[in-house]
Amino acid sequence: MTNTRLTKAQLVTEAKALRQCVAELEAADAQRQQAQAALQVSETRYRRLFETAQDGILILDGNTGRITDVNPFLMKLLGYSHAELVGRQLWEIGAFKDITAAQTAFQELQTTGYIRYEDLPLEASDGRRLNVEFVSNGYWVDQQRVIQCNIRDITARKRAEAALSLTMADLRGRNEELDAFAHTVAHDLKNPVALIVGHAELLVHNDVTQSDDERQQSLQTIKKTGYRISTIINELLLLARLRQSEVETAPLDMVRIVADSLGRLADNIKAARAKIIWPDAPTWPAALGYSPWLEEVWANYLSNALKYGGTSLTTPCIELGATLQPAGMVRFWVRDHGPGLSREAQSRLFTPFTRLDQVHLKGHGLGLSIVRRIVEKLGGQVGLISQVGDGSTFYFDLPTTGRSIPCAVTGTPD
Repeated sequence: MTNTRLTKAQLVTEAKALRQCVAELEAADAQRQQAQAALQVSETRYRRLFETAQDGILILDGNTGRITDVNPFLMKLLGYSHAELVGRQLWEIGAFKDITAAQTAFQELQTTGYIRYEDLPLEASDGRRLNVEFVSNGYWVDQQRVIQCNIRDITARKRAEAALSLTMADLRGRNEELDAFAHTVAHDLKNPVALIVGHAELLVHNDVTQSDDERQQSLQTIKKTGYRISTIINELLLLARLRQSEVETAPLDMVRIVADSLGRLADNIKAARAKIIWPDAPTWPAALGYSPWLEEVWANYLSNALKYGGTSLTTPCIELGATLQPAGMVRFWVRDHGPGLSREAQSRLFTPFTRLDQVHLKGHGLGLSIVRRIVEKLGGQVGLISQVGDGSTFYFDLPTTGRSIPCAVTGTPD
């Protein structure tokens, strides 16, 4: 009887234990289901983020470096399909041009578990150059090492930074130019203004010691100096306008432009007893430009050649010409037979407010700066060929119209 009771008691105990075990199993199963549901939600959320992320994401096998997954953003950015990327190592896809650097980076990543590049150059399948920020981390998933690479396209930002850098450099250049401008204006206007004031005071006070001829000479000096000041001011205004003016280029009648420039300088040419050598009807290569501006270019080059193209024993001899250049350009040039320029002097030319000569016939240093700005505005460039004792050849290049007419001028500079 006792044994029967003990057996029943054991059964009751065991039944309670079983019920407890079942309850615990049910609770554990509920927790498992909750965890599985949470994991599913997490995986769904991660997948949604992976698929919709506006940064590129690469998933790599941590041991081999082979790509196991790639998100749509990166496929679109690089121009490769999912099949073209998955299964390959980083250095096997065309985006990473430096294979050795990519392999070294992967080895470093395996060692440290982290790598970052602030500006990594990539190349898309269509040849587009990209700048990306590249951050990679390693972690473990189900005892498998995984590497995740996050790739942010910073190409537009880098372009903006480059544009900003150019703007800042331009602003610095303008500030330096303004400083030089102030110095030049103060220097070049000081003496002529003082000269005008001095002669004007003599006339105002009606100095009895002055003869009629001397008074007439004072008036002529005031007039001449006034013209000089006016020229300086006009060129300063032209220099300022060139920054903002936009013009439409057209085929040029360069012979007429040169003739007009020579006409403007007729008195100077006569006074200098200069010899101008150019064919009566030169057939020059056709170029594109803007006639009013290019008349200023020729006038500046010719004026400088008249001033500095001779020596103390000779009068200026000036040659004009034109030649076709590579890349669809035409070179126009003015050659003198003066003393020439040293390398140091050449390096300072075409810079605002720099004089060609500090000995005689001092200019106001604006002419060549205006020439450079005009020609660059028209899509060309300026330069010179010079050697001490062998004269100087100042030139400017302009785009050709495509109508390549053989040049009749010989002995032109290359």
